Amino acid sequence: MEKKSYPVITERVLEPLPPKRLFSRSRGRLRAEVPLVLAGQQLVYRTRNQLVLDTNDLPLDSPTVVDASHVSVVDVTADIEVVAELVIPSRDAANFTLRVAFLCTAVDPVAVVGAGGSDAASLLTGYLKGHQRIFQLGLDYDLADINDVRRKLDAQVRAYHTIEPPEFAGLAVTLASVEVMTPEQVAELKTRLREAEGTHVVRTTQLSHDHRLHDLEQFHRQSVEFQDTEHASSLDALRRAHARRELDHTTQVVGADPIAALYLAHAAGEVSTREVADELRRLHEREVEQDREDLRLAIQDERARDRLRWDAERADVQHRQETELEQSRAKREADRADALRLAEWEREDRHLARSEEMQQLVAQLNVIKALAAQGHLDTANLGPGLTKMINNVLSSRAREVETTAPSGDDLAITAPAEQPELTDDQDLAVDDDRSTKVEE
Repeated sequence: MEKKSYPVITERVLEPLPPKRLFSRSRGRLRAEVPLVLAGQQLVYRTRNQLVLDTNDLPLDSPTVVDASHVSVVDVTADIEVVAELVIPSRDAANFTLRVAFLCTAVDPVAVVGAGGSDAASLLTGYLKGHQRIFQLGLDYDLADINDVRRKLDAQVRAYHTIEPPEFAGLAVTLASVEVMTPEQVAELKTRLREAEGTHVVRTTQLSHDHRLHDLEQFHRQSVEFQDTEHASSLDALRRAHARRELDHTTQVVGADPIAALYLAHAAGEVSTREVADELRRLHEREVEQDREDLRLAIQDERARDRLRWDAERADVQHRQETELEQSRAKREADRADALRLAEWEREDRHLARSEEMQQLVAQLNVIKALAAQGHLDTANLGPGLTKMINNVLSSRAREVETTAPSGDDLAITAPAEQPELTDDQDLAVDDDRSTKVEE
């Protein structure tokens, strides 16, 4: 059984040979059983479920050839053109024929035979059918739009090949060309159109000559009529020019003066003397009325300007008064804030001075306590000095109270936290203790 296709050119089933007998001649295949190969073709044997590539022209009695059950001839020629055709439906219930050419090369004959890829055209047709968008593009076009379809399908197939290239076992495939065959209906239509166009050119040329002859005859008649019309127009133009000159002369004489126009009409006999007098009276009354209206408008305009000027001056005075009042209020607030700030600073200074004096007093008392505790002081001699020190402190505190009395902040003198008040018995006990220590 032989089948011609690509990349497998021929496939043949080999009958099994009888087993070798003892002292018999070696087994071997007949030349008619193994197909002949040409340049660019290779044999692939199937032996015991294994595929073996014949790369060294195996002899007919080699174990691989003898045990083979199947042999295939694979075309390994580079860049074999394989064409896949598809029928694309059109919008007008017809079909476009898409032909896509691929360049194929069998790089691994064993993989090709193992995958069963005996017909590359079928494989590539199935590959193109896997892209459904190709069949949908023709639905937007009629057969007459074949050039647009060609551009669309070419771009679509090339994009599909770039994004998802065909991959077959042992076969390298590249895209060569994309064609859309011209349908028979379109070809027949184009032929008829060309024939009709030729007939149209002949008839158009004949009609063009007839029309040209007719145009020449008509041009002669129109030339004669034009000359007659031009002569009549020249006479009419002369009459109109004379009328314009008369009108220009009248305009220069009268100008924009209605009285002069009235006198000119009276001189031409177009109006009577009574009509002239009545028109002059009306013109005079109109001028008087216009002067009165102009005077009234001027007075109203002057009054309006005076009112606007008075309103502007009053607004300026009011704004200036409000600004001065606001500045005065701000100045009083600032002076008050400064006075309060100065008073606060003075109170803080007095508090600091009083705190320093109290700290000095506490320090002196602590020294006296320490000396008394060591027995270095005489209670009798210390009494007047201590009394004088306390009186000085009390008098200074009294003066501070009198000075700060108006503010109402520091009316009371508080004793330091470190100095608890002592009763009379405790004072006597301290004095006795100090006397005892001095005597010792």
